[in-house]
Amino acid sequence: MRKSYTLLSMILAVLALAGAAQAIQVFVWKHDNNLAVRDAVYGATYTATQSVIRALQDLRIPYDSSSVLPEDMSRYDVVITCLSFYCPG
Repeated sequence: MRKSYTLLSMILAVLALAGAAQAIQVFVWKHDNNLAVRDAVYGATYTATQSVIRALQDLRIPYDSSSVLPEDMSRYDVVITCLSFYCPG
């Protein structure tokens, strides 16, 4: 679990630095299994995708999000997909 937070932090840091230099297009694909866990920082329960979206919002990074991939992915610089915290299958 700690490794996933470290990786997420690194990705968000890169996005924040890149976003300061120029506008980037981010797409968040809602592809997790809706398994929620308690977030100790915010004191709420979130899915993996909701956690990423919350972090993007806190950093004021604009993004598009959907559970369906767009036909034209070439307009996005970054695509984030969450496979959830645990996959029971």
